[in-house]
Amino acid sequence: MNFIFFLIQILGYFLPKRIAELVTHGIARFCYYFIYKKSRENHLSNLKVAFGDEISDTELKKITKKAIYNLAVALYEHTIMGRLNKRNYTKYLKGEMMENLFNAHREGNGVIILSAHTGNYEWGAALMSLTGFSVSSMSLEYRSEYIKNIYEINRKKVGINVFYVRKSFASPIRFLKDGGVLAIACDRNFDEVPVSVKLFNRETEIPKGAFFLASRLNIPLVPAFSLKEKDGLYHVYFEKGYKITKDEIESGANKYASILAKYIKKYPEQWYVFDRIWKES
Repeated sequence: MNFIFFLIQILGYFLPKRIAELVTHGIARFCYYFIYKKSRENHLSNLKVAFGDEISDTELKKITKKAIYNLAVALYEHTIMGRLNKRNYTKYLKGEMMENLFNAHREGNGVIILSAHTGNYEWGAALMSLTGFSVSSMSLEYRSEYIKNIYEINRKKVGINVFYVRKSFASPIRFLKDGGVLAIACDRNFDEVPVSVKLFNRETEIPKGAFFLASRLNIPLVPAFSLKEKDGLYHVYFEKGYKITKDEIESGANKYASILAKYIKKYPEQWYVFDRIWKES
């Protein structure tokens, strides 16, 4: 994995974007056929739950292949995230329904963004930072120091700070109380304390932390997803914010799951969860 990250990083430094994307597709093709067989099978299994009999197995396999390609491009785009700035970001990013974010933020106690491993969620966070918000993300701490450092450096170039999962909640709480925007990808549980939800009418678990913080601090949750459209831009969709109490953690999590399902169904080739998120029946 370190070698693949290193190779993609080199592409970001030395090749024009379109050529780098073509080469990245080649790397993804190699990984699809020869390295990530288990991940490929997991993604396909997830799609089968999401779509049931709506789409043939042949078409689902094509979607999984596209998802691996798109993930590789997203990794490449992370290496060039430092090229984004307040003058040029509109060439790459477009905010949709951003009034939902502004309205939630006006309450003054911070906002939790409920994102997912879709499209380019890192660039979605960059959009918020470049439009004037103080942004931090919650991230799993990578085992590889090399990969961890790459992510930290590239995020900081666009003003995104990082809090790591499994650390104390003290810093995120202080950040939110100061009016910060905390982005958390909630579609995959990283061995945290989970909350059960129904996703495509099947029970699974997602991280509880975002919903716990929102209920404790009385701050809004805003589901948001950054997805590439036909115009080549990442459109960052901000859904209407909502608040929950400590007795509404499960219902609040299920509300997010229902919104997430809508985006997965529309953009399955941009959903990057390569672990099985539903247990076998």
